[in-house]
Amino acid sequence: MIPPPLISALRLHYPPHLFSDRAGIRRMLLLMFFLTGSSLAQGQSIAESLADLSIEQLLSEPVNSVTKRTTRQFDSPAAITVLTHDDLQRSGATSVPDALRLVPGMNVGAVNASQYAVSARGFNTVFANKMLVLVDGRAVYNSMFAGVFWDLQQPVMEDLERIEVIRGPGAAIWGANAMNGVINIVSRSARDTQGGLAYLGGGNVQRTMAGGRYGGVIGDDLYYRIFATEQSRDDYLLADGKSAEDGWRSWHSGFRLDKYADADTHLTWQADATVLDLDNGTSDGYNVNSLARWNKELSSRSRLELQVYYDRIHRNDPLRALYSGDTFDFAFQHIFGLGLHHDITWGVGYRFVSNSVEDIAPNVAIRESSFDRNLYSLFVQDEWQMLPDRLTATIGARLEHNDFTGLEFQPNLRLLFKPTEKQTLWAAVSRAVRTPSALEAMDVFVVDFAPPFAGPGGLYVPRVVGNEDPRAEVLWAYEMGYRIQPHERLIIDASAFYNDYSELIGLYGVNRLIPGVPVGTAELPFDNVMSAETYGGEISVTVTPTDAWRLSASYSLLFANFHGAAAARPDVQERSVPTQQAVLRSSYDFSPRLSLDVQVRYVDQIETVPAYATADLRLLYRVTERLDVSIVGQNLFSDHQVEQRPLPVTLTSTVPRGIYGKVTWRF
Repeated sequence: MIPPPLISALRLHYPPHLFSDRAGIRRMLLLMFFLTGSSLAQGQSIAESLADLSIEQLLSEPVNSVTKRTTRQFDSPAAITVLTHDDLQRSGATSVPDALRLVPGMNVGAVNASQYAVSARGFNTVFANKMLVLVDGRAVYNSMFAGVFWDLQQPVMEDLERIEVIRGPGAAIWGANAMNGVINIVSRSARDTQGGLAYLGGGNVQRTMAGGRYGGVIGDDLYYRIFATEQSRDDYLLADGKSAEDGWRSWHSGFRLDKYADADTHLTWQADATVLDLDNGTSDGYNVNSLARWNKELSSRSRLELQVYYDRIHRNDPLRALYSGDTFDFAFQHIFGLGLHHDITWGVGYRFVSNSVEDIAPNVAIRESSFDRNLYSLFVQDEWQMLPDRLTATIGARLEHNDFTGLEFQPNLRLLFKPTEKQTLWAAVSRAVRTPSALEAMDVFVVDFAPPFAGPGGLYVPRVVGNEDPRAEVLWAYEMGYRIQPHERLIIDASAFYNDYSELIGLYGVNRLIPGVPVGTAELPFDNVMSAETYGGEISVTVTPTDAWRLSASYSLLFANFHGAAAARPDVQERSVPTQQAVLRSSYDFSPRLSLDVQVRYVDQIETVPAYATADLRLLYRVTERLDVSIVGQNLFSDHQVEQRPLPVTLTSTVPRGIYGKVTWRF
């Protein structure tokens, strides 16, 4: 039986003839079934139960974001959290940022219906610029404004293998801008997603969600997956209760090919496109990208990898500008053993970014409409088994040359000590940089910042401008951590850090008055005018009281001291850091067919945003081995809540309570 609210939601967003009655919905499901090739379908198992995922298996999750070598999560010399495929499914999240709320110490705030602020260990706004985000090896950090267009990252959640999140620098391996951490989103191979999957759902906030995927094999060694999805979200409300008119709809489709020419050779080619209709049709955007990767195992300790990708982004945002950017990226890396105790990883890379900008916003003027950037990189790392299976040192560094600040050096030293098989101690010292964005480092934009004020000879409008001579922001990070499995059903993971930032970029203050009629311009350039220290830590505890019940809790503490020019508002920067965050999760399988997941979150107050606690809930019923029905409630503790403070040229709205239902069919 399809719930009546779901029928109503579908009628609002799909052609009427498909949803004129319940039979119409059944016809839609059958249509999706045949479009994805039912006759070729192979069976695919339903989601794994908690009994299938022991603590040992969770600890053994493979990760490669820390050193670019595959290691066990438990043995990684960094503060790393892995959201597994099972975690992502049980969270009920419809987007990657919503799933990241589960990561200890990760601060995620919805800015409006489509935009998010995502960062770890401070500096979180919609322009969060110290987290590097990768999707299957493709960097989605945008160098124009230094941040991520999260609304363009809409992977099929059912096809994600895992999300690896490093809290702390990853610059020696991944390059500049990985100051506070790395988010690595990894999708499943085409070989692991054979058969068909279709889902359909909707609710009061997440109005619609529909998608289909089909995977098959050509010959003996070429696997493929094709997919297409659609989703839409309703308007949020402004703080005064009026509609923010920020509802949106998106369409996402693509394919992935995985060819296993022999046991040692793996070739991947994938491409996808996302189209956005934002703010009820007043703005739009799209992303098209394609990536190819070749892996060759030369021996048990030697491997080659070659990767190339192309990425195009287009945004038409009436609050900011009309922007297009094209990125071409090439990367090569080689891993080999040196003697009995050294494993060397080295690589080179080149990236070319072409940007064009047009003036469409009333309070934003464009001075330079097109420009290019080049980035060259070289890295090397030695993983030294000082005491085999006991003490390992990882020493590495990355050299990068960019067009704005020239040559940057980012070294890293990590030590891992295992006093027993069930304990891990690690410590690290790293230097990382953030290179300025085009907005900060070029004379591209002029942004009206505040109302006019009276000055010599008339009125002047304060306007933010770029600075053609900025330096990179610099971080020296000191970290340590401890993991222990005191019981087969219990794991504890703790980390602490001290981050010392210098050369932080902010507003210098008015440095030039340009008279004009009727008003002149008071220029506020960006410059390296601030420094800061942040320190704190995160702890998480996971326990499985029974085979059917898993509990996890995490708590993070963060303090910040900012110093510098008054115009950069260091006092506001300090108050924009949530000192405490906590997450409590419970996953329970009542039976092989019925499961309940509950997440309760607390986020401390920040500038102009009160502290809040909220909860998400997901109830799943497996009707058959191939058919699931779930109902998800999000932000359940309040009608609406603000999660981010307002910023210029940004719409900030409140996050409503939402409920949606979803039917998933595997065939």
